[in-house]
Amino acid sequence: MSDSLEILVSRLERNDILLGKNKNYTSFAGYNGVPLTEISCVPSAAVSQNEIPPLVSALKASAEENAASFHFPGHNRGQAAPSSLTQLIGAKPFLHDLPELPELDNLFAPEGPILEAQKRAARLFGASETWFLVGGSTCGIQAAIMATCSPGDTLILPRNSHISAISSMVLSGALPKYIVPEYDFKWDVACGITPSQASTTS
Repeated sequence: MSDSLEILVSRLERNDILLGKNKNYTSFAGYNGVPLTEISCVPSAAVSQNEIPPLVSALKASAEENAASFHFPGHNRGQAAPSSLTQLIGAKPFLHDLPELPELDNLFAPEGPILEAQKRAARLFGASETWFLVGGSTCGIQAAIMATCSPGDTLILPRNSHISAISSMVLSGALPKYIVPEYDFKWDVACGITPSQASTTS
């Protein structure tokens, strides 16, 4: 199987889990034939093939309500979206672009569909728990670094890491050890660093 096809198949398999399809498999994804990650996913047997995930169901039900919208986002369920954009993609995508409404659970302390989505994401990632970010990638990176690094610790990271990693190191007192990632000219992207690269870093 070619690298690009293997990556595509892996992404489709992962989407199956997020969409609630019942599959048991081990998925590999990698560049140049080298698996970078192995994810074992064993979804609950109670999930049926055609079941719509709870968060998707909640969004769909909320979007179908004939209710006036006085909350953000400002496109007002598509009614106030720029015509240049609705002509391109239609108005339907905006119907499901909804904030934290009571029926859609609470990102900060989920108890309903968001909690179930996080549990499914954890199974997908092979993690004991997964939390969705409530403030973008910056807060997630800062939380991860500040929760694991103390002043004087060395943090190994790629040279092209997110800028929030710099502020996180300033706040935590960690010291960087940069690795230049390999570049994939076929995809025109920088790859991630591998465990072997990290282990050989002095």
